[in-house]
Amino acid sequence: MTYYNPEDQFLRQRLQKEIPIFTAMIRDLYEKLDKKFHLNGASVPITFGYDIEKLGSYTRQSAHEKEHFYFSLPFIAYEVKNPLSKEDRMDLFKHEYAHYMQYNMEIPEKYKWQAGTHGSAWKYCCSLVGAAPTPYYKAGEALMNHDYDRVLKSRIHDRTVPIRDTYQRLQKEQKKKDEIVRFKPGDTVTHPKFGSGIVEEITQRSGGVHLRIRFDSEVKCIDQKWLVRKNYIPRG
Repeated sequence: MTYYNPEDQFLRQRLQKEIPIFTAMIRDLYEKLDKKFHLNGASVPITFGYDIEKLGSYTRQSAHEKEHFYFSLPFIAYEVKNPLSKEDRMDLFKHEYAHYMQYNMEIPEKYKWQAGTHGSAWKYCCSLVGAAPTPYYKAGEALMNHDYDRVLKSRIHDRTVPIRDTYQRLQKEQKKKDEIVRFKPGDTVTHPKFGSGIVEEITQRSGGVHLRIRFDSEVKCIDQKWLVRKNYIPRG
């Protein structure tokens, strides 16, 4: 299992340097798949973040969100302790491309019998790109030979899958809420340890907002989620 300390800013900076490498790697793979299936997945924006509970995702275009792929650096990056293997990393990229496919290509009727994010249409797309047809990551599955014919005729029997799908949906909704900026420069906040402070700078990040707050002679970087959770409402 990968290990990532979200407070390690030096590691975070090193992971950010890997973004161009992975962007090029993923686009190269998706361009090859696009050519094979006459799609445009390589043109979809690729984003990265630091989630430790989600490896990747594909988000469709909607009234509230732009279409994009997302991948978690704590899992795929080379600098972290115990990252994904090369094979599992590529399988993850194919897994998310399969999600893109299920919404952007014609799915034969015989593969529409099981609804859901990881239903029969998605499993059919996995069979086309050679991705492990399993809803959630298990180390080493990329190296296994998968019986797609059997998988495409079988329901997912793991009863935790719908629960985990719901959990991921709720996590995604919470992430969007956490990314809403609730403070502005100049707001005054009161911290139980540092006392009264003034918000000087606001930085939006994937899954949250960081605030640089000046308390007397020192500046602290504080996660907005913590302030909101503690009900430290800004005073303009």
